[in-house]
Amino acid sequence: MKRRLYAGINILGLTVAIVSFLAIALFIHHEATYDSMYKDADRVVRFVQRFSMGGEEQVVSMTPSALVPTVMEEIEEVELGTLVFTYSSVLVDAGVGNQEEDNFAFVDENFFEIFDLKLLAGGEGKLLAEPNQVVLTSSTAARYFQRPFEAVGQTIKIDGADFLITGIVADFPSNSHLNFDLLASFITTRHGKNPQWSPANYYSYARLSPFADPEVFTQKLDQMVEKYFGEEMRSYGFEVKVMFQPLTSIHLGYSQLKDIKPAMDIKNLYIFGSVAILLIFIGIINYVNLATAEATERNKEVGLRKVLGADRLQLFGQFISESMILSFGGLVFSLVILFLLKGFFEGFSGVPLIFDLLISPLGILMLFLLVLLIGFSSGFYPALILSGMEPLKALGKKISNLSSGAWLRRSLVVFQFFVSISLLLATFIVKNQLDFMQEINLGYEREHVVALKYHYNMGEKLPAFKSELERTGTAQSMSLSNALPIFIRSGYSLSPGGDNDKDLMITGFAVDSDIVQTLNLNLLAGTGFSENDVHHTAAYEGDGELNVILNEATLKELGWTVEESIGRKVNFNGVLSNVKGVVQDFYFSSLHHQVGPLIIFKQPQEASWILAKLPKGNPRETMAQLEQVWKGVYPDRPFTYRFLDEEYANMYQTEQNISRIFQLFSGIAIFIACMGLFGLVSYVALRRSKEISIRKVLGAGSGDVLKVLSADFFVLLSLSAFLSIGFGLWFSQEWLSGFAYKSTVSPLVYLLSIGLVSLIALLTIGYRTAMVFIQNPIKNLKEE
Repeated sequence: MKRRLYAGINILGLTVAIVSFLAIALFIHHEATYDSMYKDADRVVRFVQRFSMGGEEQVVSMTPSALVPTVMEEIEEVELGTLVFTYSSVLVDAGVGNQEEDNFAFVDENFFEIFDLKLLAGGEGKLLAEPNQVVLTSSTAARYFQRPFEAVGQTIKIDGADFLITGIVADFPSNSHLNFDLLASFITTRHGKNPQWSPANYYSYARLSPFADPEVFTQKLDQMVEKYFGEEMRSYGFEVKVMFQPLTSIHLGYSQLKDIKPAMDIKNLYIFGSVAILLIFIGIINYVNLATAEATERNKEVGLRKVLGADRLQLFGQFISESMILSFGGLVFSLVILFLLKGFFEGFSGVPLIFDLLISPLGILMLFLLVLLIGFSSGFYPALILSGMEPLKALGKKISNLSSGAWLRRSLVVFQFFVSISLLLATFIVKNQLDFMQEINLGYEREHVVALKYHYNMGEKLPAFKSELERTGTAQSMSLSNALPIFIRSGYSLSPGGDNDKDLMITGFAVDSDIVQTLNLNLLAGTGFSENDVHHTAAYEGDGELNVILNEATLKELGWTVEESIGRKVNFNGVLSNVKGVVQDFYFSSLHHQVGPLIIFKQPQEASWILAKLPKGNPRETMAQLEQVWKGVYPDRPFTYRFLDEEYANMYQTEQNISRIFQLFSGIAIFIACMGLFGLVSYVALRRSKEISIRKVLGAGSGDVLKVLSADFFVLLSLSAFLSIGFGLWFSQEWLSGFAYKSTVSPLVYLLSIGLVSLIALLTIGYRTAMVFIQNPIKNLKEE
């Protein structure tokens, strides 16, 4: 019975540890192999631009439309280039009414030669060589057509224009930094027909020659920049450099200002990898602890076998084989559990678990090595102890002291609970920062603000939409903007001119007249915009003076006070502009970054969003009314919306996934450690059964028995707690260093983590104590 208990604890601990290890390994493999599925991915690069001004630098992943054709023509290291132009959304009509599509892009005719998605239907060769052609992914074709592969040759409308479907391709893999549903021919666009060196709104890629020298290629890029637009950029106060980054490093590389998908900090993968290894160690530690403890019960078996002629090597092999069998059993169970819990892990981590790695030759070899590693690591020390027993001493005692193994068991228990407390600490520290980010005052209204997609051809009916919102009381205020205030990323410059003599890179927020009221921005001086204020394009063409609003960070860079800034002039992208107002700094980017200089200006022509501030009350009724107003004014456009507070929360999806992963695996670590603790307490209770029985006969209560069984363990737990405090201090500094605005880690976090693990350990020991206490002491003494 005791052997079955120990074997059950061991195999359960190893199974849970292996499941966790494999799940984390598949997650890391998914993230680390981003974009590696494309042909010659190791030779594909993406071009980025680095702008320098006034000692500041800014890196963007978007480039001019003329870059790709120029490098293909003038730089021999480039074999082929392609270009991607993303859209916020388009309306697609395949004969059943308009549907809004967010994942749309224009790409040139070389796109599928570099990003070689499998062609499922359509002609070979250049799929997007002519204007008004489009390629659909298989899942998109299935949404619009009953027979998706027969869609080739049919026409659909995109924003009212006819596009011919020339191909159906496989969906983009989940670990591709590109993810589109519809890809239209770039030559349809103005800059597709006539590439220019401005603006820089395009993602540019190239496949390099196998013999390309990076240093020589860099020099040629520098010469090309200087030849075509270096002087022009300097006239605006910028120094610009075009650089390149390997395709396979985009996801784990520098988080660019403008990127298609959020990057993953490689530091997180190292953290998860460490957690996976630690969980395996905890499972191994359980086996070592229980097997060395169990050795005191197998002394007669060892003694008899040695008397019958078994040598040490044979016994060593037997005990190693037992651990190998348990390890293999744990692996089999873990693979079954991993398959059954696939959906749970995917929902938890936000990343699909793809088993291709596990069933590949390399994966099978890795699993075989994992079994050998776990089996040998967990079985070596117990096998060494058991096979080294002297036969006469082994037969002479029922229980041997095995004092030489006590220090190891204690050390391993300390390590187990150190890992458990440390992971729990990490969980609380991550969650504490997430709570801080959700509760912080952003400096603008994010509650009760809804964002609706806006297209330039909606402008004619916009006054009617706004009037109807006010008439029905559906919205208190409405404004247009080129971005959601949670993440504004358009880059501009302030150059010497007017009352300013500095070069300054600045973020621009293009809006209409009502932005201050809609977002409830805190005006420190001056006023907001009015209907009479001219927009940027008109001012650029000389039809009036542009009024702008600056934030506090801009004034700090310019060396102005709030009061003196009103009425001063700044040279904003070549337009001499009047400072009409100053707003309090608000967080217009991730809390990973400091609030930087911001300029707000009227340019509703650039708007991509309608922001509507809703009245407080029943949101369901308000949204139903908003939908009714929308359909009354824009019956041909689907009603899709986003709440600003939800979009803000989604911006930290990666951090939320990390927090959930820590919660899961810290719980698993505690579970495995407490299983081992249960087994060790059972062993101690067995060894001290005579002592406990005598104490009970003499009147000792359950509390006295609990003290006997728990005293040594809580000394070890105290040492684990002390070590974990050091880890917590290190982790909090390392994790929070990635945030410009961070929470304070309270000492209560440490007390809560240590107290929670201690409580669980106490309950585990208490349960085993109760089992011991209810046994008949007379029976135990007779057996002794």
